[in-house]
Amino acid sequence: MKPVAKILHTEWSRGWGGQEIRIIAECRAFMDKGYHMEIACKPGSRIMRAAGEHGIPVHLFPFLSPLDVHTVFLMARFLKRHHVDLVHTHSSIDSWNGSLAGRLAGVPVVRSRHLCAPINKSVFSRLLYMGLTDRVITSGQVIKDRMIEINRFNAARIVSIPAGVDELRFRPISDAGPVRSELGLSLDDFVLGIVAILRSWKGHEILLEASRQLLGRIPNLKVMIVGDGPNRETLVNRTRDLGLESRAIFTGFRKDVPQLLGAMNVFVLPSTQNEATSQVIPQAMLAGVPAIASSAGGLAEVIDQGRTGVLVPPNSPKCLAEAVYAIFSHPDKAAVMAKTARETALEKWTFSNMIGKTEAVYRSILNHC
Repeated sequence: MKPVAKILHTEWSRGWGGQEIRIIAECRAFMDKGYHMEIACKPGSRIMRAAGEHGIPVHLFPFLSPLDVHTVFLMARFLKRHHVDLVHTHSSIDSWNGSLAGRLAGVPVVRSRHLCAPINKSVFSRLLYMGLTDRVITSGQVIKDRMIEINRFNAARIVSIPAGVDELRFRPISDAGPVRSELGLSLDDFVLGIVAILRSWKGHEILLEASRQLLGRIPNLKVMIVGDGPNRETLVNRTRDLGLESRAIFTGFRKDVPQLLGAMNVFVLPSTQNEATSQVIPQAMLAGVPAIASSAGGLAEVIDQGRTGVLVPPNSPKCLAEAVYAIFSHPDKAAVMAKTARETALEKWTFSNMIGKTEAVYRSILNHC
């Protein structure tokens, strides 16, 4: 492998969520290790702005469709002229464009699979994942297992590397007072919190319905909804319909997530589908906050039921409400569970662990080029 490798990440989405955050974080970590990291994305995208803020070189491409011939040839020429050593793709459209460009330019390709959603069992999916890419990185073992068992993909070409969390940034905070005060919360409030892009499948409406069921049982209940997204207006209206207007706090997008987690009594992620292992569950674990999640997708891979957190069935506000009430009723048990979760996260879900595994994938490919 060359002493200094140049790696180009591709992402066609204009939005902002865990996937895009992971790309930026990985680029910064590899830059600190001496790699040349760059990002190919669409003009005006959130990741374009974030890359600029972090000093990551950005290159703009149309990414109009999976078989955007113009983008493919532009990118192939770019890869050759800029002597890119490896392309790392992330979403459907940029993966098609980036993988085809990589093959034309003779540059190896890594494809990340972040979602647990089913992959179409077609010749085109096989071509994309097994023909045009040299290695697939999945954000969890559940995704890898499904690709092997359902799609019959070659297990030797797939590596599970769950999202890791910065253990230096996410840790228990000593004083939640300032954050609670800013958000209009008292120290006596019992705060349910979620950190997620406001999309329908993240389960925000399940959380709101569970909160309504808990109003008579937890009088000082509050709900902190951290993040932004396309479902915001729907959720604001839903809080009104459920009589939760005085209980719900929409913080919008925030950068101080560790402090916000520290202001929560319970962290909840009641996703209904698509989840891989999730970045935010390990964040809550490292922050020392008891976590409840649905068993959708790869979330069960992160939480050891009853020991490091609580799993509930997807789409069940009643089960979620009961799990929250159990934590509210037994704070000593919840504290032990949170302590065990933090210790486990430090062993298994750290950012440094993720970067080490990703670098091993890069080296295994580049050493044979």
